[in-house]
Amino acid sequence: MPIEFLARECYNHSMQIPDNTAIVLLPGMDGTGELLRPLAERLSAHRSVQLVGYPTDCVLGYDQLAAYVGERLPSGRFVVLGESFSGPIAIEIAATVTRVAGLVLASSFARHPLPASLMALTPLLDLKWIPTSIIVAALMGSAATPELKVRLRQVLNALPREILRTRAQEVLRVDKRDRLGGIACPVLCLHGRSDRLVSRKYVDEVVAARSGSQVCWLDAPHMLLATHVDAAVDVIEQFCEAFNCEPTVDSV
Repeated sequence: MPIEFLARECYNHSMQIPDNTAIVLLPGMDGTGELLRPLAERLSAHRSVQLVGYPTDCVLGYDQLAAYVGERLPSGRFVVLGESFSGPIAIEIAATVTRVAGLVLASSFARHPLPASLMALTPLLDLKWIPTSIIVAALMGSAATPELKVRLRQVLNALPREILRTRAQEVLRVDKRDRLGGIACPVLCLHGRSDRLVSRKYVDEVVAARSGSQVCWLDAPHMLLATHVDAAVDVIEQFCEAFNCEPTVDSV
């Protein structure tokens, strides 16, 4: 089930927080949303936040995960944010659901950011055998705190190996560039200059496929939503504020 952070429940500001457009957060490869909780809590000071965690008891591909998310969306207008792995899911939601007011792609992509030749290696993928120092360097760089390192390893250790393999295979196949062209809502790419997994090339592809997309660069690594929470909240809020006064429309 989605984890909902409502401003009045987290901060007791029910009479002070306006009825702003909600935001739906879709997590990265781990799919748990655990590393996005601080971001969700801070965003909830401004608007209702729905942090969707993916099932860990069954293996789901991109299409199935998009359907899973689609069944759990708010009834009114909302902004959808896809982190890393979930960018293609957020793109599909934005292209399909007309209640989407805005799309945020955080450290993400529309087309697979890794060489397709790695597909043959995905059956061997097991993060438990990769030193934490290597994983942390790739995902968080020098911005990793001791607490974040521990939380990251805990989340990855709890992730079933078959789910990780399937998600890696899905990433190596995905291409949602054609879906971007059909998105009517504003698009924001939030990216780190020190991202070692998703290079600038894939941000440029999003902009080329969806003209008018906004791009914001932070001096941050791939997992900027966890390492640079305050900066990310500022950018996301500035993007979302444009939709706060828009009327709700009846739509799918």
